[in-house]
Amino acid sequence: MANPNPLSRETAVALDAARAASALIERIYETPFEVEWKGKGDPVTVADRSANELLVAALAAAFPDDHICAEEADAAVAASASAKGGRCWFVDPLDGTREFVDRNGEFCVMVGLAVGGEARLGVIVAPAWRRTLVGVVGHGAWEITDAGERALTVSPPSQVSQASLAVSRSHPHPRVASMAARLGITAMRPCGSVGLKVALVATGAVSAYVHMGRGPKLWDGCAPEAIARAAGAEVTDAAGRGLRYDTSELALSEGIVVAPAGLAATLREALAADERAR
Repeated sequence: MANPNPLSRETAVALDAARAASALIERIYETPFEVEWKGKGDPVTVADRSANELLVAALAAAFPDDHICAEEADAAVAASASAKGGRCWFVDPLDGTREFVDRNGEFCVMVGLAVGGEARLGVIVAPAWRRTLVGVVGHGAWEITDAGERALTVSPPSQVSQASLAVSRSHPHPRVASMAARLGITAMRPCGSVGLKVALVATGAVSAYVHMGRGPKLWDGCAPEAIARAAGAEVTDAAGRGLRYDTSELALSEGIVVAPAGLAATLREALAADERAR
């Protein structure tokens, strides 16, 4: 990362806040806790709410003129903050609450910054995985380890059939399975958190992440998109369009494809071919 980080202060603040939220979540994870439900299949815990409060307070104090779209805020407030564009922080205090409740370790804290509607900075801290990832689009992506920083760069498999896919554990989609079958891809890794699935791509553990349906929201997308793009991956919807973060529509409803450029195009083409065949 020879070029200076243009968002160095933002990176430091987001990283410190995400680490503090991760420590808070980890303490709750080790104790009995109650589970409430925001809707069908949508759990929430004291960890979500406490981490949300911590993150929003830290970002608001450091950047009082920026907007903040946070998962555990009122939905109308979150949508209004996002729609204003400019500089907007996207906060997912506990991505993978279902996995947190199931105690399988597949959850993380995510803080992302969009500028002019485009993801620019992302921080992911996964307490159970003991992993911290940072990405600044145009500057680079890296994992912070006990030994220092490890640069992240994605690369495609030599053959499409050798690709591996991160897929949703709780919301599997038949179009993703059909696309994989069309391309001869058999290596599939289910995972609960959107952020962790994208992190698997950025770190090279899998080749790509593909999701169809309306499950992910803007706070699911901003931080991991910035990390993936900073590592050299493409992040688009299923039609090849870039994701936008200056909208009041919080759902990422047109699918997500995260992969190195050539592979991403092949995956999108297979999704389109499968749709035409229906």
